[in-house]
Amino acid sequence: MNNVFVIDNPLAKHYLTILRDKSTKPSIFRQYMRKLGFILGYEVSKYIDWKNTIVETPLAKSNGLKIDKPILVIGVLGASIPLVQGILDAYPQAGLGLIAARRIETTSGIDVEIYYQRLPDLLDKYNVMIGDPMLATGTTLLKIIDLVIEKRAFKIMVLSVIASRFGIENIRKKYSDIPILVVEIDQELNDRFFIVPGLGDAGDRSLSPEIY
Repeated sequence: MNNVFVIDNPLAKHYLTILRDKSTKPSIFRQYMRKLGFILGYEVSKYIDWKNTIVETPLAKSNGLKIDKPILVIGVLGASIPLVQGILDAYPQAGLGLIAARRIETTSGIDVEIYYQRLPDLLDKYNVMIGDPMLATGTTLLKIIDLVIEKRAFKIMVLSVIASRFGIENIRKKYSDIPILVVEIDQELNDRFFIVPGLGDAGDRSLSPEIY
């Protein structure tokens, strides 16, 4: 699929295996979700603009690279918190934006309401990275992308751990030019619109009071 990139890396697949395992404790789940956030952040560096620079070492000058436009990482509360932490590990000087959305299940499908946002008024100077661990139907991401485009984002990228084929196709129908980076694509959605085999509810599994 055009502009869809599945990370082909054994370490990333190993981390995903740990996340899929239903016996993985919440504290471990958060750690490995964060690690995958870093890997996704590393991989997405290929799709942002860089510019040449000169840096002075203790001994001489050297050629280097710097990011051409500042990065804004947008997290979708609350399941994306560990993932976004990992992306920020890759880009420690990035800005952080937050969006809260709720999924409303109806007899005809699902709808999404964005009820909170903390974003700049204009995003025209930003490389925007939207982090959401599970791209299921794509309905939430479409709402977020619509909002970010309204704010005139310079460039938009989507970073997810697992995506369904249906969700990706849903995004592609409207925004075929936006890069989507995932660790894995699963084929099915169940009748509650959860990805199968997936890893369950990423929010419930990471944001848990369970101590371990």
